[in-house]
Amino acid sequence: MKELIPDVVDELYQYFVTPPNPAFWPEHIVHDPVQAHGLYSFYQGLQLGLKLAEACRD
Repeated sequence: MKELIPDVVDELYQYFVTPPNPAFWPEHIVHDPVQAHGLYSFYQGLQLGLKLAEACRD
């Protein structure tokens, strides 16, 4: 069975997932672009999740 990705997920992905930008990466892993961008993306997703959780409690 084919799983469909909701349109809202695609829209959020396009907005929040950015091209790699070394200016946002921690200096200690700038030599590893895959890990550095992954860490940055994870952090951005974590921040978004916390903001959504806070908004839901209001």
